[in-house]
Amino acid sequence: MSGSHTKTPPGDAARQRWTPERPMGLSRALMKAGYGTRRWADEVVLAGRVRVGTSVVKDPLRMIDVDAEVFLDDRPLMKVTRCYYVFHKPLRVVCREVDGPGRRLVSEYFPSDAVGLRTAGRLDARSSGLLLVSNDGAWITRVTGPAGCEHEFMVRVEGEVSDMQLTVIDAGIVLPGLGTFRPVAVRVLSYEGGRTMLSITLHGGQARQMRRMLTTLRHKVTMVRRVRLGGVRLGDLAAGGLRPMTTEEIDSFAPVSGGPGGARRPATTVRRRSPHGS
Repeated sequence: MSGSHTKTPPGDAARQRWTPERPMGLSRALMKAGYGTRRWADEVVLAGRVRVGTSVVKDPLRMIDVDAEVFLDDRPLMKVTRCYYVFHKPLRVVCREVDGPGRRLVSEYFPSDAVGLRTAGRLDARSSGLLLVSNDGAWITRVTGPAGCEHEFMVRVEGEVSDMQLTVIDAGIVLPGLGTFRPVAVRVLSYEGGRTMLSITLHGGQARQMRRMLTTLRHKVTMVRRVRLGGVRLGDLAAGGLRPMTTEEIDSFAPVSGGPGGARRPATTVRRRSPHGS
């Protein structure tokens, strides 16, 4: 075995090496070690990034023995320490290669000594703001589960959003091919220079509907930034910045007793005062 294959990077020296305690498939071993989902593990194995001992293995189902030495990108599998971060995704950065081939990936901003990190959900290249990042798959499932949590966005559009349009948004808009869009809450933050800054709170998975809705109302969207996810806020974290989550923030996504999600809060609309008087 060559030296380049056996050398352990400095950041791994203090961490415990992971080996399977019983025979299992190669993809399952990566998943059990805490490196990612089964789908992700299948992809990296098929890509030839994993070897067992001195041999590259491209079969995700290949059984490996107890105490087998498994390497990912020529680095031995290590016992994963659970990490949780808030990340401010910049514009034109994508969460997956397929989201925008050739663009910079969010993973390029992640610390190199924390393995298996992935985002809880995604933001497209045109949107910036808060993403939660972890290598705890069960926790990510709670964040992105069907019950969902509130997503608050700051949205800037061209033109002034009228009282009537706020009422229409409040009532809900049927969008062909996308279903009905009705936010949890919408309010005007400011009017300046012929533009409107809005705060729009949604349940997960409606960001695309939000853009289509505003376009339907003939308002060009010039900025979308997620500033809150559940009880976690972006705050003044700079674009490209990453900070550890607090224990309270992590625990805020624990399962809620009495049924998932709780009751849906009715939509609210904040009216603006006319510049010409009441």
